[in-house]
Amino acid sequence: MRVPAWWALGPQGRTAAAALLARLEKLTWDEVLTLRRSYNKAWPTDREDPTWYEAQDLAANADRATLKNALIKHTETALDRTARSHSKRVQGFSDEQKAVCFAATALAIEDLSPSLAHRLLGPLRLALGDVHTYPVPSWAHNP
Repeated sequence: MRVPAWWALGPQGRTAAAALLARLEKLTWDEVLTLRRSYNKAWPTDREDPTWYEAQDLAANADRATLKNALIKHTETALDRTARSHSKRVQGFSDEQKAVCFAATALAIEDLSPSLAHRLLGPLRLALGDVHTYPVPSWAHNP
């Protein structure tokens, strides 16, 4: 039996990360577009915010880079699957893809820096609410 990579994060991996993935797979196309708009609100193009780079450094220094990358890959795949189900495509480095990657990274470092994670979750929270309130899918309880 293979255990998903995010389970190494402990309870937050089995709850918040699993809930995020399940939620992304059920997005409507309007919600995908809302993700795009919320990213623009949270991260205006005329302003540079070092949050992403701080999170990357923190994950690397805490040996969480592999987990962060696994979570990012899973969120990108879930978003892509959702887009295909609506006969659409999500391009690499699109704002909606960045929003879900920021959320994945936030969950990977949340216990290390709650304030940094909160900043990273901004675009997702604007679009879809608090990931911590999403229902945990039944598959997350039994790997």
